[in-house]
Amino acid sequence: MAIKDYLGAENARNKKHAALYSRLIKRAFGEQNDVLVGHHLTFEEHGNIETENEIPAADTLMFCHDLMSRVFGPAQALTLMRELASVPADTGEREFLLNAALNKEVV
Repeated sequence: MAIKDYLGAENARNKKHAALYSRLIKRAFGEQNDVLVGHHLTFEEHGNIETENEIPAADTLMFCHDLMSRVFGPAQALTLMRELASVPADTGEREFLLNAALNKEVV
């Protein structure tokens, strides 16, 4: 039985969906944030290293109640997080659903 390469899979997933994750972070915490997506999702305000912050994984981002509530409102965030949890993490389905929800929020 082969063991899944979790690190490689997470890196590939983050690269593939970097624009979506960056968009979500900026929507939650402000467009002025510089976002870098690598193995972790890192952001800082106006290039100020003193404000550096890091989200350790895409799923941590998607299931952060504070962040998701800022973007979607508390009730809709809970509904969306339940829907995201119901689909596999490594198929792109979560990102598809998240992107569709985020596109509905554009004013």
